[in-house]
Amino acid sequence: MGGVRKKILILDHDERVLIDLERILEDEGVETMTTWDLQEALDLVVHQEFDLLLLGEHPPEVRCAEFVKTLRCRQISPSCIVLETAPRHPFEGQYLCWLGAYAVMPKWKYSDIVAKIRECLGAAEVFGEILTRRAAAG
Repeated sequence: MGGVRKKILILDHDERVLIDLERILEDEGVETMTTWDLQEALDLVVHQEFDLLLLGEHPPEVRCAEFVKTLRCRQISPSCIVLETAPRHPFEGQYLCWLGAYAVMPKWKYSDIVAKIRECLGAAEVFGEILTRRAAAG
């Protein structure tokens, strides 16, 4: 994923998912932090800068819509991808994207997750470059 090393926080209650994604992403050159605790995740996001959050939906412990709303209310805006265990109603995925999630996808399709992360971080870099050029011009 080239350039400056990206930093991703992974929140999930499934230890296997945490370990697998951490290994895969670190092999891709990404710095990762993992947690299964919602409050710890919120504290980390408040006190550290992340390029992306991977949020594993796991009610009642982790309700991604509430977490994304909390980030929005606190004006914390890293991109996030919601990882679901089972397919949800299509409107729920649209709602999460409306709240600010970049994507909603199955948590077990690791190659698809990595592709979506590349897409998301690439889009963020392009957007950042545009903003930088505008600020310099204006």
